[in-house]
Order: sequence, then structure tokens, then C-alpha cells
Amino acid sequence: MESNNAGPTYTPVYDDETTKIIESNFSRAKEECYLDHAGATLYSDSQIKHIAGDLHNSLYANPHSVGTASNMTQDVIERTRYLVLNHFHTSSDDYAVVFTAGATASLKLVADNFVFAEEPANAASAGAGHFVYTQDNHTSVLGMREVVASRGARVTCLKHDDAFQIFRSSPPAANSSRNKSNSLFAYPAQCNFSGLKYPMKWITDVHDGILSRVTADTTTKWYVLLDAAAFVSTSDLDLSVYKPDFVVLSFYKMFGYPTGIGALLVKNSSADTLRKVYYGGGTVDVCLSSEMFNVKRQNLCQRFEDGTVPFLSVASLRHGFDELSSLTMPKISRHVFSLARFVHNALLRLHHGNGKPVVKLYADTAYENCDFQGGIVAFNLVRSNGEYVGYMEVLNMAALFKIHLRTGCFCNPGACQRHLALSNEDVLRNYDAGYVCGGAADLINGRPTGAVRVSFGYMSTFGDVRTLLSMIKECFVDGAQVDQIPDWWPNYKAVLRKKYFPRDTDVESTRHAKNNNNNNANDLSSKLQNVKEYVSQFIVGKQFFNVTVDSDGTAKKKCTLQELYIYPIKSCAAYQIKGSWSLNSKGLQYDREWMIVTSSGTCLTQKQNISLCLLRPVISKEKKIMHLNYPGMPAISIALYNNCISTVEGKVCQSRVCGHKVEGTDCGSEVSEWLSLALGLPNLRLIRQSNRETKQKDDKKPDLSFSSQAQYLLINKASVLWLGDKVPDTKVQKDTIIHRFRGNMVLSGCEAFAETQWKYVCIGKNKFSVTGPCTRCQMICIDQTTGIKTAEPLRTLAEQFHGKIKFGIYLTKESEDDGIITIGDTVSVS
Repeated sequence: MESNNAGPTYTPVYDDETTKIIESNFSRAKEECYLDHAGATLYSDSQIKHIAGDLHNSLYANPHSVGTASNMTQDVIERTRYLVLNHFHTSSDDYAVVFTAGATASLKLVADNFVFAEEPANAASAGAGHFVYTQDNHTSVLGMREVVASRGARVTCLKHDDAFQIFRSSPPAANSSRNKSNSLFAYPAQCNFSGLKYPMKWITDVHDGILSRVTADTTTKWYVLLDAAAFVSTSDLDLSVYKPDFVVLSFYKMFGYPTGIGALLVKNSSADTLRKVYYGGGTVDVCLSSEMFNVKRQNLCQRFEDGTVPFLSVASLRHGFDELSSLTMPKISRHVFSLARFVHNALLRLHHGNGKPVVKLYADTAYENCDFQGGIVAFNLVRSNGEYVGYMEVLNMAALFKIHLRTGCFCNPGACQRHLALSNEDVLRNYDAGYVCGGAADLINGRPTGAVRVSFGYMSTFGDVRTLLSMIKECFVDGAQVDQIPDWWPNYKAVLRKKYFPRDTDVESTRHAKNNNNNNANDLSSKLQNVKEYVSQFIVGKQFFNVTVDSDGTAKKKCTLQELYIYPIKSCAAYQIKGSWSLNSKGLQYDREWMIVTSSGTCLTQKQNISLCLLRPVISKEKKIMHLNYPGMPAISIALYNNCISTVEGKVCQSRVCGHKVEGTDCGSEVSEWLSLALGLPNLRLIRQSNRETKQKDDKKPDLSFSSQAQYLLINKASVLWLGDKVPDTKVQKDTIIHRFRGNMVLSGCEAFAETQWKYVCIGKNKFSVTGPCTRCQMICIDQTTGIKTAEPLRTLAEQFHGKIKFGIYLTKESEDDGIITIGDTVSVS
């Protein structure tokens, strides 16, 4: 390690006045740490205020109509096209703006209409051109392959390192013969995985024919499609200097609102390479309904904007451009780069107490120049023993700190493969093992399937950086942290400079130098240790048993049902059962039979409102009522029967907690007002699950209440005690830790973690099958008695079980017949 312990430094780009204006403009995000600006940036308060005022004071009509209002709308649309072109330092003399549904729709438009050969119906025999794309492209660019290949284009993927090598060479001599086909090169202005900014000079090189070295075809004319979606949100695209033929972008990535609108910028001199077949309303001068005849509009924008453009969204764009122009794009670029550089350097220096690195960084630059690097940092966390931390664990921990970030491959499979050193075979094996894009399979055979990404926007603050680093240090550093520059970093930094931004570089020697340094550079893929086994399994065929036996044959205490809980209102406090309770086809009677929904109809859970844990329902079967109690509020009662007054059907609950379709009935305005006052949220409603059968006849899944996964959740008290001993005393109250796991059945007398081996459980006369372990999230970090949120016990659970955050098991009753369960029932397992 280098002895320099000064640590990374941060120099603000914005002055104090600008910082204060931004803070006041994003007051709603004051308590949040939003670090997913590459996914979607945030809209400002003033932006929405101006949009609302514009809509309130204006009368916008369909631009295809004739009249004063529609003429005004047409004028606004054309003025907005001018604003878009002006923002990118060009004009209608050079480019046309086609409004689309977003960057993806723009890419599809080019794929559907680009002319690779003069005879597209017989493109292959006519000698169609090429479609060449770089490895590190968004999935939406990769999707173009299927379309263009079906139209005869010859498809080539340009590997990342090969691309930089090719573009260092000189273009071949131009062919004097007439071009016989058109070819298209697609690449991103900025990689949305690593934040690398690709050279704009490539545009000129492609036009000059440099890719003929790849295709061995000098008879084709080359065009460039620039995916600028990730770039233009925080960087200045100057189309007066660099002139790609097609540029795609999405406006929500630039200024948050409106969504569902983007643009395709087409260079006027290249417009004739787009030949449109389909036409919609407003895109033809004339057509016949009885014959195959149409004449499309000559104006390119009108020809390609099928149907009515989203004119209200178009009218809203100017207020977003006003936000960016008040800061200027160069300043925004320096701001996000400065934040990303600090995070990168801080993570680079961060080590566990044993000297091992905490972070595996995925970078293509040394974060030294904002011309080459955007405001993105991608990484994975690593434990002190060299094991990777799954990104789902990081996501759960981040939620505790109100940090919003992105995990996975970010719809960039090529960059993900390259940085994680995954071969095609590795990816396919991972798929067979359960990995899918956007899924939760973050580690397979100890190797990460994706990464963690933080990305900054123009409104990001240094406070966001501090929150992120505090979370990582508190939750993932083992021992006293060591803050030092790794020994290998200076040499590795030089390799990165030579690789991507050489002046007099010998490509082969650079590659050789990198290979030599890779052995030391952040090499954190040490062999995984086997997870320690805490329990033994004693199963004899299908026979049930109710004792555990040590290796010396000593019998232990019987396993019994010690505690029983229901949660009448989903995500609210438990009601503890004393004595016996009824089981029905959905689970324990009244368990999660009610839920609270917001004004938008989505289920309210403790993930959104911690205070729910303090809302305590009390069931009184004798009086046939349920009392609701909340600190500082008078209690309110609702009837257990016949209390609901209006039917509500459909996706009442649409959250990921319970995304299945449910139907229920509204329990009335009185309890609605009480809930809204208690929880401080407007228009909350209490919904009770309908008694009507909703399961399809061919659906073999058991009936469920408003639960998330299964009818019952079983917790082994011995496992909780074991975990409690591992958690630092100052972090949680040991006597209440069991309530964090929100189980229905709590067993005593069992060996710790014996439940992980069970397949069947018999409690009294009721037989259950085990449907799987319960995967835990940040909700177990909420003290159910106080509402206080900490990083424990999730951090310890993940640490002890190497990222496998599972605790407790789900049960399903074998028979649909009703039953009775009683505290003290003997438990048998197999």
C-alpha cells in the first residue's frame, strides 16, 4: 500500500447560490439519496410548476385539426423542435427532429426503415450493406439485429478492445466506384454501465470508411447511429462539430418529465436512407381505402410521426430545457464527474481491517477527465475473505439508508460480460441456473451475475456521496477500515490511459502490460469457502419424528408450538393468539385479511411507511369486532362481519409485496379518515379481501390472503437466539428481535436452523408441506415495537450466511379442510 492517507478530495463545481436553488427545487427528495440518474433523473419543483401553469393557462388542441387552438399547438411543436436542435448546437438546416416514444422507439424506427440495399425485398441477393455495432451497447440496440438481419443486412459485433484498435488505424483509401449499398454503425456516446465516453471522432472515421477493414467491403457507404440517451443527460452534444446521421435520446433521462417521449434526430443529407412503408394518421398527403395507393408527406417529421404526437408532452419539454440552460451542460458535466471521481477514488482506497479491498470496481478510465468519463460508478462489494456480496444484499441495505441505486446489468449485457469476465457459456449456464435480466439471482457459484451502479444527475449533492459511503462502511467493512491507495493502482492507471486515450501507443504492448497488471489489479475472485453447517438432518424415509438426537444418542427436548401470531392488516402489528385458533383454506383465520391502500390503489407496507408497525389490531371474536390502536389516537372499531359497503375489484394491490391480482371491499369512510389521520397520508382506504372464490379452476396454487408468498410463515426460536447472539448488543433489543421476522408460528425445542432441512411439518393434527425458505429484505431491520430502523439484523444475517438472506420457512396446509391449532401442540417433522 502507498503511505498516502490524505484521502480523496472534493472541489465543488456549483457556487453556494446555485446549490441553494437546487436544494429548494428538490425539497421532496431531501430525505432520500437518489443515485439512479442514468435510469431516470428527477424533475424539479419549478419545472412542474411552470408546466402546470402553462397547461392551466393555455388551450392546446389536436395539431391535425384546423383552428386557432390547433394552430397554436402546431406552433408550439415547431418551436420545441427548434429548442431541441438549438440545445445540441445545430439547426433545421442540418437536422430534423422526429418525436418518438423514446430512444428505444427511435432505434426501432431506424431498424425498420433504413435502406441497406436499393431492393429491400431481395436484399440478400442485391448485396445489402452491413450493420456493425459495438459490444457495449444497450439491449435496445442489440434488438435492431433481428430486424436488419431479416432484411438482408450482414451483422457484425465489434468487440470492445478490437474497436479501439481499429479506430487507431487510418481509414483505407476511398473506392472510386459507385456505392452499391448502405451500411450502418451503431455505438453509444456514453456507456451506461461504466460511464466511459466514446470518442466522437469515430463518427468521422466511419464516414471515411474505416470499418471497411472489418467488413472487407469498400463498395458500401457508411452511416452512423449515435445512441446518446445516457450521454445527453449530463454532457454537451455538439452537432455542429460532430455530425452523426442519426441520434436517439429520451427526454426523461435529461430532465425527468415528461416520460414516454424521445426523439430521433436525422441529418437532412441522410434522410433518403429511411424508406417508410407503414403510415398512420397525419403522415400521408392522400391515400385510397379501396386501393393500395398512398402518397406520404414530403416533410420528414410529418412522414415519420404516425398518429397524433403527444402534444402536451411536447409542450412541456421547453420547461425542462430551461432547467438545463440555467446551469449549462458543461458545468453539469463537471459536477457529476466530480462526484463520481470522489466516489471512485474513495472506494478504490477502502479496505477491510485485514488489508483486503472492499470493492471491485468496473471502470474504463482512471476518472481523471470529464471528457472521457461520465458521472457513473459501477462496482461489486467483497467480503474480507474474498467472497462477493450479492447485489440484492446491497440493494436491501441501501434501502435502509433511503438510497436509490441500480443493480444488475443495466440492459447492457455486453459491457456486463466484459467487466465481469463472463463468457457466453458462463451467461448461458447462469441462465440455466435461474438468472434472468432484472432477476434476483445475483450470485451463481460465488460469482456475480451483475453489479451495483450509482449515477449522478445535475441535482445530486455531496451529501448523497456521504450517505452512500457511510452505508458501505457501516454495513460491509470488516474490522477497522483501512484507507490507502493500492500498490497496483499507478501502473494500472497508466494502462487505462494508454488503452483508451493513446498518443503514441503500441497496441500489442499495451495489451500485454494490462494482462500483466491484471493479476494484481483488484483481483478479488478468491475461492469461496464452504458455508458452515449449523444443523444436522435426521430423516428416516417418510416417517415423522419429534425428537432430535445428538451423535451420542442423547434425546433432546420435544419441538412444540410456543407462540402463534396473526397480522390482520397486512404490514401492521401482530395480534398474539392465546390458546387455540382456526385454520381455513387461506391460512390462519383473519390473518392478512385486510390491507391499507393508498389513493393510487397500491398496498401500503412498512417499506414505504415504518409507522405501520405501530398500528395494532386486536380481534374480539366474542364481540365480533376488531379494534385498531395507534399511539396518540383514540381507538376505532370495525365489525368482523358485514361491515364493508362497496366493492373494489382489480389490482387493488400492485406492489411487489403482493403483486398478484386481488379483489376486496372498502370498509368505509370512517376508518379511512382515521387511518389517514394516524399515518399522516391522505385518502388511505382499508380494504378487506372478498370472500368470493377468485382462483381459476386450473390453478393448483393454494388460496392466499393478502400475504406475499404462502399461507404460513414458521420461525424457529433457536435460530433467532443464535442470530441474536451474533448481533452487537447495541444494535437491537434482543428480547424483541423475534418479532422482526413476523412469523405466524414460533417453535421451541428445535435445533437452530434445523428447519432448513424440513420438507413436511405436522403441528397437532395439521400437516403442512414446506414450500421454501423466506427471503428477507430490509423490513427485518424495523423494530416492530418502536418503529426504529437499523442495519441489523440484516447485515449480520447476510454476513453469516454469505449473502443468502433467508430466514424462516413457508408452509402450505396439505388439506384444504378447516382445522384447529393450539399453543403447546407437539411438532413433528420429516
